[in-house]
Amino acid sequence: MNSKELVFINQNAGYLMIDIIHAHHHYSKRSFITGNLAERNIKLDKSVNINKIIRYNRSSAVKRLFTWGWGFIQIVWLVKTRHRKADLFIVTNPPFAGLLPLFCSNSFSILVYDVYPDALVAFNIIGKNSFIVRWWKKANQRIFSKAANVFTISNGMKKVLNQYAAAEKITVIPIWTDNGFLKPIPKSDNPFIQEQKWQQKFLVIYSGNLGHSHDVQVLVEVAAKINEPSIHFVIIGEGDKKSLLQSLIESYQLSNCTLLPWQDVSMLPYTLSAADIAVVTIGKAASTLSVPSKTFNLLSVGAPLLCIANAQSELANLVDQYKVGKCFEALEIDNMIAFIHQVKSDKNYQIQLQQNAITASKDFGPANAFKFVLN
Repeated sequence: MNSKELVFINQNAGYLMIDIIHAHHHYSKRSFITGNLAERNIKLDKSVNINKIIRYNRSSAVKRLFTWGWGFIQIVWLVKTRHRKADLFIVTNPPFAGLLPLFCSNSFSILVYDVYPDALVAFNIIGKNSFIVRWWKKANQRIFSKAANVFTISNGMKKVLNQYAAAEKITVIPIWTDNGFLKPIPKSDNPFIQEQKWQQKFLVIYSGNLGHSHDVQVLVEVAAKINEPSIHFVIIGEGDKKSLLQSLIESYQLSNCTLLPWQDVSMLPYTLSAADIAVVTIGKAASTLSVPSKTFNLLSVGAPLLCIANAQSELANLVDQYKVGKCFEALEIDNMIAFIHQVKSDKNYQIQLQQNAITASKDFGPANAFKFVLN
């Protein structure tokens, strides 16, 4: 048993963070600084002390930046006043969290979900030659050299991190899913499908953020071109593009496309497993860096994947390796339509994709959380 306190820092957390915290059960005291914790079937151990900060708000650029900034100030204050002698496990959420070691002397490890400032440059939020970017990059080199451990979630992310840390110091640990919580559910037993009266529909479903970096509007364009009433498109989520999507659906007068808000977490196994085809998107700027976490959840329910991503992306590589669907560029609408028709008309092909997905999910289980256990 480690007698020191271990403090985890993640502004917007879910099942992945819970698994990581539980894997560090050998610490006598564990604390968690977070703005939001979305629990599913596995609840956070009650012995973990929670320090609440401002919740991440992605509804607009201004609110996003404000909650990032104020959240970071709160994190610094909590570490300096309550956890001065603790070990830190820092997740790059908010983006400024990775700069925390500049303000404290704690021993720390860092988990990089997104590489900053590189991600902000890629999305044209700040200029690549700006003072803040040059300063931030130099700060990263100092910080990563002092880290006890540097973790990240993909080989693409590791390549970007090599400018800040030696390759041998960076450990790649893929994210994971939970095959106990998420599994295939027949349509006849799915309350989500029954509630919506979609028992006779072939469902193409996107469930996730509706942000500017996601090409979700492509799905509406596909729905507008498909002339087959039995195929229904469902978009579940919230974000900057929601009003645009609603406008597109109304302007096309689509009866085969439904926009829904976030569903309760208890409904997640049913919304994901309802998909005859599940849609995953990733913006071009991030496509070579990581795979969206929802991908692994969709593997658990055996959903064939239609991915909108760069052909050289990490997501495309995963889909090709496990043969669980196909990836398309955002403009390849006719090819997407052909894929949807193929899956719908060829049951053997659909079943093969489903079986491949379930098999693939076994390579991405909760045991991965134990790979983060600190040395």
